[in-house]
Amino acid sequence: MNKKNRIRKLAIMGGTFDPIHMGHLVTAEEVRHEFNVDEVLFVPTGHPPHKSHINMTTCEHRYLMTVLATAANPYFKVSRIEIEREGVTYTIDTIKELKRIYGEDVSLYFITGADAVHKILGWKESAELLQLCDFVAVTRPGYNKEDLMRKVKEINEKYETNIHFLEVPALAISSSDIRKRLMEMKPIKYLVPQEVENYIKKHALYDYKIHLTEDEKACMYDYVASKLSPKRYAHTRGVVEMALEYAKLNGIDYGETFIAALFHDIAKEITPKESLALCEKYEIELDDYERTHIHLAHGKIGAVILQRDWGISKPSILNAIKYHTLGRLNMTDLEKVIYLADMTEEGRSSYKGKEEIKHLAQYNLDRAMYKALVSSYNYITNILKQEAHPIINELIAYYKQFDISEH
Repeated sequence: MNKKNRIRKLAIMGGTFDPIHMGHLVTAEEVRHEFNVDEVLFVPTGHPPHKSHINMTTCEHRYLMTVLATAANPYFKVSRIEIEREGVTYTIDTIKELKRIYGEDVSLYFITGADAVHKILGWKESAELLQLCDFVAVTRPGYNKEDLMRKVKEINEKYETNIHFLEVPALAISSSDIRKRLMEMKPIKYLVPQEVENYIKKHALYDYKIHLTEDEKACMYDYVASKLSPKRYAHTRGVVEMALEYAKLNGIDYGETFIAALFHDIAKEITPKESLALCEKYEIELDDYERTHIHLAHGKIGAVILQRDWGISKPSILNAIKYHTLGRLNMTDLEKVIYLADMTEEGRSSYKGKEEIKHLAQYNLDRAMYKALVSSYNYITNILKQEAHPIINELIAYYKQFDISEH
């Protein structure tokens, strides 16, 4: 008899596994023990609809990391069912296919995060899906279970299905946190299996390089265009063009520059009321000057929007967006490029010193920053008749050392 036909209970552990970590493995083993299942099948996603715009690691890398992570457990198996399916991947299609493979009599337990339960009725063919398998909603300790239990009870009663609840301590680990740690050059030992850590290092999967296809760039352009007025979008396109020119001449990563320039003004046209609300919601810190001049917070808000809507959490990109308006001490070269491109793109009105700043930015970013900061200070104080943010005075004092015309 085929081994698959002898399996009476099968747990399905789906996920992007980008990368797979100890939390996934502990969760799978806990479900196996708690529900006495014969096998846990790990199913790396292909192209999930809710993450279709995020630049994930390739399917093959995620599959191979999952194989390495589960190899030592005889009850764990890995399936290519979703990564080999063309187009967008839906859970209902996977469950139906597994029923066909393992037989209609197999009991299926689909493992999912507790937050997903609140959205499950929005999944494709959710009513049928809830009849085909049980769901195991897993949470980390301290999770607010009251709303979850009410939702579970509501769904169970309405659809005569079974949604179980299971608390797993290791769920404090997350793939996004691991990617962030790698970006910040922090260790991930004991957060992922050693074999997975070795694989990540060998293939440089999270080496901070941003690789965008033409389709991905087009999708980003469309998104930004939908959020801005034609005039602001034209300015943004100009900043992208200028920033990429500066990046090329100064040896700065093309992909990071493109994203930071394209999204630098994504929050520029949000109303002051909404800006304050977003700052409160996402705990964005503002000083007294920024609260009085809330439009200056659009960089900080834009960085949050990029991370929220596109899953891009690389600090170098987020900081370039965050500080492109006021600047900060110890700016990176990417931050300087976005700051300077914003001031010198071709569509921006001409002003005294613009051409000199453009020229300097092509070979000496620090000298360009000094000229740009002085120009900005003069505009704020002489034209707008306002007091400049204190950071501008600090930055002018710092960058003055690079201006040879002052020596």
